Amino acid sequence: MYGVMAAVGAMLAVLYLRRAEKRFPETAADAELAFIYGLIGMFVGAKLLSLLTVLPELRADLSLLATDTGAFFHKYLYAGFVFYGGLYGILLAVWLYAKLTGGHFALLMKAFLPVVPLIHGFGRLGCFCAGCCYGKPSEHLGIAFFYSEIAPNGVRLLPVQLVEAALVFGLFFLLWRMSRYGVDGRRMLGWYLLLYSVGRFLLEFFRGDAYRGFIGLLSVSQVIALLSIQVGGLLLWRTRGLKDA
Repeated sequence: MYGVMAAVGAMLAVLYLRRAEKRFPETAADAELAFIYGLIGMFVGAKLLSLLTVLPELRADLSLLATDTGAFFHKYLYAGFVFYGGLYGILLAVWLYAKLTGGHFALLMKAFLPVVPLIHGFGRLGCFCAGCCYGKPSEHLGIAFFYSEIAPNGVRLLPVQLVEAALVFGLFFLLWRMSRYGVDGRRMLGWYLLLYSVGRFLLEFFRGDAYRGFIGLLSVSQVIALLSIQVGGLLLWRTRGLKDA
């Protein structure tokens, strides 16, 4: 179901871009090619950050490349993606595309950015179906898994995946509205980074899985969220002369 949800999100993203091309005809070809760049950047960035969170374990298992290559790839490449790595992979890839083609990054963001939370939302629905990224135990608000290979089965867990899905779908509609009303793409990006990162920082306190990695008392995602809040605030400050929707 994770794959199904991801495929649905990707297809809806393509349909959204096709409609966006009518409002931004000057980015028609660029938006589709930037989308391909973004997808590549998303997978590479999400996987690299995932591997960084388990780097000590990865180093210890390097010998498996010679003795049991299949087991190594299954453990480290089959699953395990970190959203923030994917997000910044997308942004870097789209920025790189704009630089290589002489395009305008802000204009691409205006047409392209809403697809990021759209894909992300369906990805979180897929996480819920698979049982990954699960929440802390809760008898009153929890939902139990019985056939998950990841979540502890038979334990009622907070459905933080569904809460995050609601958050990012809300951000999709906000960005879509901003795009329709002509808000600068850099300002859209600033609001997105700020609002999502505040929500993600708080939601991390309700996560129950330890696989995401920690830096001191905070998870890796919380540390990146704090940095992203600053980046979002900086973008909003630098574009403060531009009118919001």
